[in-house]
This record gives sequence, C-alpha cells and structure tokens, in this order.
Amino acid sequence: MKNYPSIKTYIEDDSARVELEHGQKYGLDYVGHKLMVPQKDDYYVLPNNGNRYILFNAGNEKFYLISNICTHRQSILVEGKGKLKNITCRLHCWTFNTDGKHTGSPFFTEEPKNVDLETIPLYEWNGLLFKNRIPDFDLKKLDLDEYFNFSGYKYISTESERYEFNWKIFMEIYLENYHVFSMHPGLRKYVNPRDLEWLVGDDYSVQKVGMGKDLTNGKTEVYKQWQDVLMEQFGGSLPKYGAIWGLIYPNIMLEWYPHVIVVSTVIPDGAKACINHVEFYYNEEVYNSNPEYFTKEMNAYMETAREDNDACLLLQKGREALYLNGEEKFGPIEPFLEKGVSEFYKFLAR
Repeated sequence: MKNYPSIKTYIEDDSARVELEHGQKYGLDYVGHKLMVPQKDDYYVLPNNGNRYILFNAGNEKFYLISNICTHRQSILVEGKGKLKNITCRLHCWTFNTDGKHTGSPFFTEEPKNVDLETIPLYEWNGLLFKNRIPDFDLKKLDLDEYFNFSGYKYISTESERYEFNWKIFMEIYLENYHVFSMHPGLRKYVNPRDLEWLVGDDYSVQKVGMGKDLTNGKTEVYKQWQDVLMEQFGGSLPKYGAIWGLIYPNIMLEWYPHVIVVSTVIPDGAKACINHVEFYYNEEVYNSNPEYFTKEMNAYMETAREDNDACLLLQKGREALYLNGEEKFGPIEPFLEKGVSEFYKFLAR
C-alpha cells in the first residue's frame, strides 16, 4: 500500500539499514543541547554512538564535536563531563588541543602526520545542535515559542533505555492519540486526548493536547500525585495544554510539559531493537524551590513510558508474525487521532 513501510523493514537488518541510510540523508541529525555545556571550555561525552564524540563549548556561542578516539591506538580519550583546556590520552599520553590539533606524541622521533582529531561543526536551532542543518520549523509562527523555550531551564540528566522493537514502532505509538484511551489510564485523565491540535511540515509534526477537565482525581496513584503537585504549583490557573509532543524527522522527539522539556533521540539497534536517549530539562527556578514537583512528574512520565513499551511490543510481535508467513498487511489510519503516523509514513516515503 502507498506510503506504508514494508513489513521487512521491521524484521530484516539489511532492509532496516538501507531505510536508515536514506532517512539520515533527508532528516535531521541532532547531537545535543547547548545547556549540556553551558560555559566556555565545558565538555560532555555524548552517550549515543558508544561515547564516540565529545560535545564542546568553545565560547562565543561556538559549539562543535570532537572525536573521542585517540588517533594513535584508538583509545577512548575522556569520559563524563567537565572542563577541557587540552586533551591527553591516558594510554600513551598523546596530546591534542581543543580544536582537535595534535600537539604531542612522547618517544616518537618524528612527529606523526595526519593524526588530528576529527572535529564537526554544529548548527544551532533553539539551543538544539545539529550536524547537517537546522529544521525548517518556525516556533514563533506556530505559536510554540513560549513552550519550547529553554530560557531559564537547566539540563538535568540523560537516561538511556534499550527496547526490543523496531525504532519506527516507537515513532508510530508516539505519533497517535488513539491508543491513549486503552493503554494509558493515568495519562488519559491528565490530558484530554480528543482536545488535540495538529501542526505539520516537511521536517516535523506536533500534537498539542489539552489539559484534562478535572485533575482533582487521578486514574492511577502515580498520576494523582503528579496532578496534586501540579495544581499546588499553578493554583487556579492551569496551563491550556497538558502536553505538547513534537517530532523532528526522522527520530528526534521534543516534548513539553508544564516547567519540563524533554528531548529524546531514538537510535535503531538493528531491525528489532532501538535505544532511546532521553534528555530532561527543568525550569531552574521551580526546580530549586520545589524539587518534589519534578519527582512526581518524572514518576508519571515513566509510568506512561512503561505502558508505551507494552503497546510497542504488541505491534512488533504482530508484524513478526506477518513476516514469518510472508504477508504484507496494513490497516487503515484514523485521520485525526493517528494523523501523525500518516505524516511520518509520508516522510519515510520521501
């Protein structure tokens, strides 16, 4: 059927690899947010790609990636985060400056050539840093600038989770509100899944989901605690939206909740698994005055994530069964509640 990914791409590693290569060519390649390295000379080793690259703040709003692999014997160079004035390999004490230039190699009588560390310039959009280009995504024009605004926010942490299903399945579940009614008892009370606004473009889709009508009761204990602390924080003036879920194609999720922004990147790990790197950013003033607010929000977020895992596994198992029987079958897409899925498929087809 038109625009539907082949069942093979959910199961076969070779088919998934070809699909990913095409998606990377036309989609966006996000690496991290500048709040990860807020001060000059700050560095942060990015968890994606096996700690392959260092995100570095060179000052004057200049950010770039530095290879984290020594050009001598391919040792990892640095770990975690901190300050960098220069880079010294612990294994044989080769040294590099923060531009990646090789500056020393003890005991070599002749200085080796062509051994500088790779550096990659980055492009900034709303604080998010990309390798290839920035998204065609005008937040102000779409009335999203007050929500996806990192001013006054603080980077808290990155959590990584491996899942046993194809990366597209993660996207499909994220991009529809249909399953909220059946799979998310807590979430469907916190938000009103029918109060849904869609914004779509070549590089993105966005769901703006209205706040639930009555937050005095929660459908689960975890969501009740989150709703209680939310009402306490906002008093009688709750935000219009309970959540805003955006996707920058192919695999970058940008989520807003009151005082919380989450940036997630889903990385395929073969055809039948994926890794989700989830970055949490909190309103710093509220975080300092009311940390419990964010503990309760995180508990609700993780409850929904576990339920989404169950939903994704149902899809993966069904498609594996079709594959084993040599079948390509696809059902209809509900045009409103599942609009994001059809837009995602259009991107994949392009």
